[in-house]
Amino acid sequence: MKAAYINPFLNSTINLFKQMFDIAPEVSEPYIVSDFTTHRWEISGVMILTGSAIGVVAIRLSRYLSSKLLQKSGLRMGEGEDRERMTSEMVGELVNIISGNAATDLDGYNIKVSVPFVVQGENHSISWPDRAPVIGIPFITSYGPFAVYVSLIDLVPRK
Repeated sequence: MKAAYINPFLNSTINLFKQMFDIAPEVSEPYIVSDFTTHRWEISGVMILTGSAIGVVAIRLSRYLSSKLLQKSGLRMGEGEDRERMTSEMVGELVNIISGNAATDLDGYNIKVSVPFVVQGENHSISWPDRAPVIGIPFITSYGPFAVYVSLIDLVPRK
């Protein structure tokens, strides 16, 4: 997958964290994800892309980092189920913003984004397209790491 397709997701993620949370995440070297059986992420926000690109985008975080981000957002939250609901909504909105901004930055392509959904739990799984690699973009913050995974197939310019 070309860097030109990945860079909008990378830039969108960095801008989002700076603007929304006043956190400047450091990006590490992107890599091809090859092992889907085990991982350290406890919560993932997922979006499906359609149109001239078909694919999946996910932001994957630890529970600790998602809790810190919710705290930094300034939202008032309760405990228990209320906090869980707000965490899920926030993670869903993060992937929504990342995907939407990246799709806009992919000039010349007609990319539509789905409604986000959130998957939680230790070693949860996401179904990835089998016709394209999954690129992991790892980030590091003072509150811990997170990653954005991107898999795009059939990227066809708009006519």
